[in-house]
Amino acid sequence: MLAIGRYLLGEGEDARTVLNAFYDFALKNDSRFVEAHIAIAELALDKSDYVEAVKSLEAAVELRPEDPQIHYLLAKAWAPSDTDKATEQLMAALELNPRHTNSLLMQAENAMDSEAYDRAEAVLQQVIAVNPQEPRAWALRAAIAHLTGNYQAEGQHRSEALKHWDLNPQVDYMIGSSLSQHYRFAEGVKYQRRALKMNPNYQPARFQLAQDLLRVGQDDEGWSIVDQVAAGDKYNVMAFNLKTLQKRLAQFTTIEVPGFVVRMDAQEAAIYGPQVVELLQTAQAELRQKYDIQLTQPVTVEIFPQQSDFAIRTFGLPGGAGFLGVCFGNLITANSPASQGDTPSNWRSVLWHEFCHVITLNKTKNRMPRWLSEGISVYEELERDPSWGQSMTPTYKQMLLGEDFVPLSRLSEAFLHPKSGMHLQFAYFESSLAVRYLVDAHGLPLLLKLLDDLGMGVPIEEAFARRYGDTQALDDDFQRYVTAMAEDFLPDTTFERDGLPPFPQLETLQQLIADDPTNYFAQQMLVQRLLTSKQWSAAIVAAERLQELYPQDTDSGGALQSIAVAARELGNEQQEREALEQIVALSSDDLPALLRLLEIAQSAEDWELVWRLSQKVMAVQPLIAAGHESQVTAARRLDKPENSVDALRSLMEMQPLDPARLQYELAEALLADAQEGAARREVLKALELSPRYQDALALLLKIHEARDTRIDIIPAQPTTARLPDAGSPPAPASP
Repeated sequence: MLAIGRYLLGEGEDARTVLNAFYDFALKNDSRFVEAHIAIAELALDKSDYVEAVKSLEAAVELRPEDPQIHYLLAKAWAPSDTDKATEQLMAALELNPRHTNSLLMQAENAMDSEAYDRAEAVLQQVIAVNPQEPRAWALRAAIAHLTGNYQAEGQHRSEALKHWDLNPQVDYMIGSSLSQHYRFAEGVKYQRRALKMNPNYQPARFQLAQDLLRVGQDDEGWSIVDQVAAGDKYNVMAFNLKTLQKRLAQFTTIEVPGFVVRMDAQEAAIYGPQVVELLQTAQAELRQKYDIQLTQPVTVEIFPQQSDFAIRTFGLPGGAGFLGVCFGNLITANSPASQGDTPSNWRSVLWHEFCHVITLNKTKNRMPRWLSEGISVYEELERDPSWGQSMTPTYKQMLLGEDFVPLSRLSEAFLHPKSGMHLQFAYFESSLAVRYLVDAHGLPLLLKLLDDLGMGVPIEEAFARRYGDTQALDDDFQRYVTAMAEDFLPDTTFERDGLPPFPQLETLQQLIADDPTNYFAQQMLVQRLLTSKQWSAAIVAAERLQELYPQDTDSGGALQSIAVAARELGNEQQEREALEQIVALSSDDLPALLRLLEIAQSAEDWELVWRLSQKVMAVQPLIAAGHESQVTAARRLDKPENSVDALRSLMEMQPLDPARLQYELAEALLADAQEGAARREVLKALELSPRYQDALALLLKIHEARDTRIDIIPAQPTTARLPDAGSPPAPASP
């Protein structure tokens, strides 16, 4: 039954039919038939149904734990969602059989993903020692040769892979997939087309081609292939996900401006779409000049209100929690604030970071290591706004001075299998330090030359050696640079938890601090104990001492947060305000602090501060009314009502309780900006909603008077000319 099923799959039979009629049938006849479990899992893996694959393989491994192939398949099934479990299963397979070809190939691909090409080559040599004609090993060697700029070897290895079957589509599919994994999508497209020329029905290449085309901006062809795959294969989970996403994307609003195509949820586009476009155009103007690059095609930016849609567009499957945005070269995908719950990140910072990837990936033609790309983007965030990006923390200090430090030449490995979420964040931070070191020690012009070298296809090791000299010397110099930076960070404060009891009494804490007054964690525990017992004055005194130990601490439970809480409880608004102002200056996305400070500034009628804070609020969460409302109020109080136009338009999209009032205020703002025609349209909409609205009627008269005055001072025109709007009937108003 299994043999018949596999044959029918090869002939293009529907996978669900084969699964139900043959594989499940075999399993019903014998629930302990391991090969049936394996066949079901292999089919599920082929269709990206990883949940079903794990389920079948866990049953199989209980029946035959000594089979390395089952552990290998489990590693493949866990790889998209849990790298630790995947690694564990892969090691189990190789422990059972150190020469297990499939496991060795997966191990080589993992090494390639971390840009450890020498290690990958060593693993592939083990495969070739088992089978010198293994086409997959030669295909991966060809991919490594391409990624390292050895194009002659690439051709030789590809020829070796095709030596015994010159129309084997798997070879070019594997080479192209490996290149796409490293963001070489244009080259990946070429290889998938080669594979399909050998076998037009080879579905892995067809679907990989669709995904690559969608990432290089050839959407029409990409979606067309997705349609074909989904229609012909109802069990392909990834194709189904993309088809569902395609329908949602069709409902998005598209904003096209020179250089950009922005796709957003319709309501979100109306609320903050113009600000997105403005930020992108600013980034384009500044970074394109700084990095001396001309972009040859528009950049597509897609912002998703649902995280699952972002994940499917980006990775093909749900997941990817923790990613705020991803850049593929000329395509940026990002999560909108709506998808991030109660703690959204600063969307301006995210888009600036991702657009910097557009610049560097285009300059190098996607031929740059991940650490360098990420490092430049975080570096440029901080150059734009010191509260963006990542800065030194006590945790980062300990990691830089300890065993978590990664040499510059191996930084890409830090992104592949981080021990924790903190280690992944540290990889971004250390990469930005590496870029800062290169700029501080050697200058930006030399870094630009390095990027040019990479764009011309110079291998990364050769390019670095050409521009910066010996790799080991560079690693050593970088380590000295970061060690000095880490040691200079809070040198008089100790961050040691050892010896601190978990729930100490107040007297014990005071004694610990007396014995070690520089211990940050002991002082922090004292502050929290005083806050919990509502000893507000004592808590402020302790928190001020905590701030001396760590002045930049904006974390929950830190000095500044604690001072703000205690000061508010004591009614000391000035002290609370000072603490909050420090928090929002250091942090770009602390929404509670921003909203509370905004409330204080409005109460104090500090309208300049209200204006600045409203901008910060909308950079974090533009989908709430607070930032827009405060901007409108500040613009009026500063006698600049024309500056409230965008905020008023945004508020109109938020289901206002009094839309007529908002239309009237918008008309006022437009009139102040000398947009009489637009003002007239808005006030007519207000009157349509509320025909007896006296203020709106008075404003309509004022608009006509302003227009008549403007017309009166226009020089006489020939009778055939028509004055703007003169005698025109009012445009139909829409509710």
